Amino acid sequence: MTTGRVIILNIPTPNVILLNKKNMKIGIILLVSAFLSVTAKAQSDHATQIANKIGQKMKDSLNLTGQQKNAIVNINITLSDQKKLARKQHSRPLVITYLQKIENTRDSLYKLVLPTDKYRLYKQKKNNLVNNN
Repeated sequence: MTTGRVIILNIPTPNVILLNKKNMKIGIILLVSAFLSVTAKAQSDHATQIANKIGQKMKDSLNLTGQQKNAIVNINITLSDQKKLARKQHSRPLVITYLQKIENTRDSLYKLVLPTDKYRLYKQKKNNLVNNN
């Protein structure tokens, strides 16, 4: 036969933080700041992922060197950053014009890093893609 024992544990209760208006404001500001930094990082990571995909696809289809691929990736990241800035700085009707101006610099930037034969092949493949050939 067993006898029942009662064990009493003395566990301290956690302190309760009283939230006043100042603490609430600070908490909300910290929460919003954390959210915005995570969102900005996610957007930046997405732009980098796309730039890397473009670079890898061009490396494979044009037989680029690693250095040429990295230059293409950097160009695409730079263009993405410029587009992001244009979206922040300009209103809806103007932003389209600025985005197109930025996009129109892509080929001339590629031309600076690609050898002539690979640049011609790039343009040919681009034209075929645009014209569905």
